[in-house]
Amino acid sequence: MKILLIEDNVKLNEAVTTYLVDNGFEVKSVFNGVQGINKIKDDKKQNIFYDIIILDRIMPMKDGLEALKEIKDFSPNSGVIMLTARDTVEDRVTGLSAGADDYMVKPFDVKELIARIHSLYRRMQKNKLQADDFSNNNLSSDPESTSQKDISKNNFGKKNLDFNFHLNEIKFAGQKAILTSKESEIFKLLLENKMTAVSKDLIFEKIWSENISEKDEDFNPRQIDVHVHNLRAKLFRINFPAVIETIRGVGYKIVF
Repeated sequence: MKILLIEDNVKLNEAVTTYLVDNGFEVKSVFNGVQGINKIKDDKKQNIFYDIIILDRIMPMKDGLEALKEIKDFSPNSGVIMLTARDTVEDRVTGLSAGADDYMVKPFDVKELIARIHSLYRRMQKNKLQADDFSNNNLSSDPESTSQKDISKNNFGKKNLDFNFHLNEIKFAGQKAILTSKESEIFKLLLENKMTAVSKDLIFEKIWSENISEKDEDFNPRQIDVHVHNLRAKLFRINFPAVIETIRGVGYKIVF
């Protein structure tokens, strides 16, 4: 597994890099956001891509939140774990809203970091394995359910919706939205159950429950709200002709 570590604290950078390498990971490390973005861009030219990017939030030259926006542009399929000394709920929400897939508060145990790396990677691999099925198979055995083909290529007049679950990408009417892995999973789940309310409990079970640390002390139900909020904004920017409605006391549903 290829990992890029972007951390300005030299001692922490070296310690985490050494520990990850000793545990079988292929790791490259840099010390600020500018170096991180340049590394991703340069490696992309050589068809080198990172599975996981570990990103410090507070750094010189370009902080983690600012760098994350560019990272998602140049490496949309990489999972991102953000590191920070800020531990309030608002700080976590801000990091997740910016596009991070996970969020760890310093100081942390490197063993937990490895557990989160594996958890995020498993989710990413599951998405890849489901990608072909998403394009070709039925969503469920229920004959009344909408087919995967209907979702991945939906016609709205002369405009087409193309949802690439594998790439976490939505194209509609000549415009494109790049999703985080969790936004993509939420969108897929809502489409599988279109016009039907999807409870937050089901969203948690399908998307979060595999990650033990998130399920326990670090999971906050507001994380679901944040990802849905971001998904709505991205759909709005491409003029997507459906609305994600909040069903009070239940969860969400997508209405065309």
